[in-house]
Amino acid sequence: MARFYFDFHDANGILRDDAGEELPSATIARKEALKTVGLAVKDLTYRHAEGRVVIEVRDGDGPVLRVLAVVETTSLKE
Repeated sequence: MARFYFDFHDANGILRDDAGEELPSATIARKEALKTVGLAVKDLTYRHAEGRVVIEVRDGDGPVLRVLAVVETTSLKE
């Protein structure tokens, strides 16, 4: 098992994960990051807000992966 850290980035800044979580693999860490981004997008939509949400996953050796989601609306009618 390895320790993975999930740093959360949004319009309010960066919330650095200093505790981390023991997980069996980077594949499981990826799934957790995707789930967390999904919840953050859900929160944005509840607030009728737009924005960008990023989860950066690190292990003891450094960055492992980044998950990014953007909520944006564009009017197609003038």
